[in-house]
Amino acid sequence: MTRQLPNILVHPFKAFRQPPWAFPAAIPSRIDPSLLVEEENSPYYEAAHFYPARIGETLNNRYQIATKLGHGSRSTVWLARDLQQFFRWRWSKERFVALKINSNNSHARKAAGGVELEILRHITRANRQHEGWHFVRKLIDSFSVQRVSGSYPCLVFEPLRESLGKYSQRWQDSVMPPEIFKIIVQEILQALDYLHSECHIIHTEATDLKPDNIMVARDKFEKPLPQKHCNDGRIIYLSRKNFGPLKDIIGLVEITDVDLAVQGDFPHDGCIQAEVYRAPEVILDRGYTYSADIWSLGVMVHLVSPILVQTTNSYMKLWDFLEGRTLFESVDPRAVENYDDETHLAYITSLLGPAPKDFISSGKRTSVFYTATGTLKTEELVPSNFSFENSLSKFDGAEKRRFINFVKRMIKWKPEERSTAKELLQDPWLYNDYPQI
Repeated sequence: MTRQLPNILVHPFKAFRQPPWAFPAAIPSRIDPSLLVEEENSPYYEAAHFYPARIGETLNNRYQIATKLGHGSRSTVWLARDLQQFFRWRWSKERFVALKINSNNSHARKAAGGVELEILRHITRANRQHEGWHFVRKLIDSFSVQRVSGSYPCLVFEPLRESLGKYSQRWQDSVMPPEIFKIIVQEILQALDYLHSECHIIHTEATDLKPDNIMVARDKFEKPLPQKHCNDGRIIYLSRKNFGPLKDIIGLVEITDVDLAVQGDFPHDGCIQAEVYRAPEVILDRGYTYSADIWSLGVMVHLVSPILVQTTNSYMKLWDFLEGRTLFESVDPRAVENYDDETHLAYITSLLGPAPKDFISSGKRTSVFYTATGTLKTEELVPSNFSFENSLSKFDGAEKRRFINFVKRMIKWKPEERSTAKELLQDPWLYNDYPQI
């Protein structure tokens, strides 16, 4: 006769598993089914390819979906309870994660299940001793959800609170105090140095803010936002964008969204960065490397929607934080109807002077914008009064000069002349608010 072992010996880790919450009893308001909401507005949206997630369901027998955080062109992002915390006592705080569920079309499945996953694993493991390791997004777990409609790759991260753009709105006129922003810039530079020098990766996009305390109360689960119920049974949830006041002025920033990242040990061709924030070598298609990330930092800090991981694209630059407006405002799609490459090059010319001939000579698109002698075809587009000095109004004197010198190290025509992230970490502008020892 076989003696039956106690259940805890057969499944020892069940003692650490938390019971799922019961499905919320609250009845959310309904959205008109004829309206397009959330991911339905993406040009890549196809209902058949997006996983029909439901609040309250548990994925991979571990992650219970608590609320929707946002969406991307080929994914949705959810806050989920981790029911399986091996070393958590029952009276300690529950753990939440950000769960990115990718669509199952061929592009998204290949990216999430291949390149993105490989890069995330590399970033997570490369060198934990590097200071910048703390300021990049790390992968916690990955799995796939299998359904009749296909396989949906899922990526699990620590949840972040909000984007830098959302965070800046907490300050008067959405202008962050320089002494706070300098700390954030240092963290971003540490992260870029880690990606460049340790991981050998060009990011091409993104940072997000992570305050230290991001725990979300259960009432976010029990008080769901309005929903759209579709005729085929799908539910489109609205994303939750506000989790209450911050407990600390500043936390950590983390660089996120590596699905477009590439290896940086050799030049790459092609178009990266959002239009108005593109480095000149990208506009001219002459190849880019690590220094494209440095140009991006000089002109902007790339943000994502005001939720945890990448969703819709929105961007906030150094100038946005310190001036409340963009540097290249005259070509910003938020300020003008259409972005124009030649106008962008004209404003860069006004800022930096004429492009070096040896720089533009190797661009695949150079002939579109420049004459055979190396001048812009439409020289009248170059403004006469656009400069670093004229673009700054919120501070002056020595502080203004130090900031301009700092930015000029990043915004240069020639990629090889831009300072590296490691070099920029030594810049005096980052530390002049601190007492000298």
